[in-house]
Amino acid sequence: MQVEMECLSEDQVREFIENSEKAVIDFWAPWCAPCHVLHRIVQGVIPMFPEVKFGRVDTQKYPGAADQFSVYGLPTLIIFSNGEPVDRIVGVVPREFLLSKLRSLVDG
Repeated sequence: MQVEMECLSEDQVREFIENSEKAVIDFWAPWCAPCHVLHRIVQGVIPMFPEVKFGRVDTQKYPGAADQFSVYGLPTLIIFSNGEPVDRIVGVVPREFLLSKLRSLVDG
């Protein structure tokens, strides 16, 4: 079963973060091949973390959201806890690396 990430507009990002105790936002662009690779990895781990909300921002459509969070490279995952950024992953990473970051978020 594939779980879709919530697609967020520039105006929805702050509300998404503030309404989520634990959240991950994937900043990506349609033309970015590594973004599509990372998206498949993230999609595969979402079911393992029901307590984490996952969102996605198309930086081509909403460049202001990328600016707001100082996203300069794609793909970028920003991990939030209680509304605050606690970690950032830039580029494609192995599934196990992502799992360790998410376990730290949930256990921390």
